[in-house]
Amino acid sequence: MSFQQKNRSKLDTLQNIAITVLTVTAVLLLLRTQLYTLSPGGTLDDLLGSSASTPDSSAAVTAAELRAPVRVAVSGDKTYGRYGSVTTTTADASFAPLKTFLQEALGSARTFSTSGEAAFFAALDRPSVYYDFLSPLPLSVLSGLVGGTAGEEHITARQLVLSAAESGVVQLYVSDGKGTWFQCDTAVSSDALDNVVNHFELGSGYFAYDYTVLSDHYNRIAPTSLFLEELPQLPVLSVSSDLSDESGLLSSLGFNPHTNSRYTEANGTEVVVEGDHSVRFLPDGTIRYKGSDNEASENELTIESASGGTPTLQEAAAGVSDLLNRLLSSYPGDASAYLLDIQRSGDVTTLTFDYQSGGIPIRQASGAAAAEVQLTGNRISSLSLLLRQYTAGTDTSLLLPMKQAVAIAARETNRELLIGYTDNGGDTSGAVWLLD
Repeated sequence: MSFQQKNRSKLDTLQNIAITVLTVTAVLLLLRTQLYTLSPGGTLDDLLGSSASTPDSSAAVTAAELRAPVRVAVSGDKTYGRYGSVTTTTADASFAPLKTFLQEALGSARTFSTSGEAAFFAALDRPSVYYDFLSPLPLSVLSGLVGGTAGEEHITARQLVLSAAESGVVQLYVSDGKGTWFQCDTAVSSDALDNVVNHFELGSGYFAYDYTVLSDHYNRIAPTSLFLEELPQLPVLSVSSDLSDESGLLSSLGFNPHTNSRYTEANGTEVVVEGDHSVRFLPDGTIRYKGSDNEASENELTIESASGGTPTLQEAAAGVSDLLNRLLSSYPGDASAYLLDIQRSGDVTTLTFDYQSGGIPIRQASGAAAAEVQLTGNRISSLSLLLRQYTAGTDTSLLLPMKQAVAIAARETNRELLIGYTDNGGDTSGAVWLLD
């Protein structure tokens, strides 16, 4: 080999190394923006080992119209695979047959008995319908999300499966996503299940556990992580926290929007006081309402209750959701509030909410919920809402390819991999992979 050929060979080698380094660097930079953990401030660094006017009350959203995100999978014969969707809400027209089916099942559910993981996944491997509401909620509240009035308050569920047993009885399996399972028979017919399954074109979705024999990466993430054969095209959201319509918010909270009883604190927070009620407008867009401790106080914000006392969990969830969406109606956008959690201790009920857009959850980078409301009996004693307006733009979010996302997620064990938006306080938010 001549001296010139040797130099050319060395140059080619150096160029190849440089191209490889640049490619790896570009991928790592992309990854840092594409995968988040849901712990406060967590990013891919954790996995890579790096440091780190008055609104019209007729516009209020009713309980039956609440847009809660729900991931669904419909399974038939194994040969044809599953239908999957990660961009569905309980108010979508496409969800209507699944909504009615679940409503009927919950309304006819028999006595629940404890179950287990094996029975849950065996049900998924038969013709079935799977629902994932992203966070565990009482069955009575989930029933309300699909327009029903039934459901056990003491059983909490995040994931539900309706599947036909060999006897032909359609059974309901529920999991809270934390290691507790229940099952029961329903009065829904197997023919009804077949009709629902036949309504969907199968083959578009799969669970992580479906692919465990093909890749150990899938074996290390949560088995119910739901994926699509083709990644969804999700818009980049513009984000605003404009509090220009302050009068509308005050009216919805029971205040006189023209009151002069207000002042501004040193940090820029505007405070409005009326009797023993107050509301604070913080510079970051957060509003904080404090109700009266006196039950006889005027202009008290209350939740309707059939008993006239402490509302049921379903009544509390519906009433508070309605209030939050009336507050948000002053700032129309493409997102709405959905219930994350509801807890009761005595006559005190605490509810937390986040935003969703197009069925995709929006998480705050801090890890905090977007809203928290406390009820004492049927009175709203406190409310905190991080007011945000999310609007879908024309740009499409750049999601990391599936294989790379799964491979990185597999560095931790049994974490759920899902798509969501993160709000880091900027003026835009793109969809990314989240670890739950």
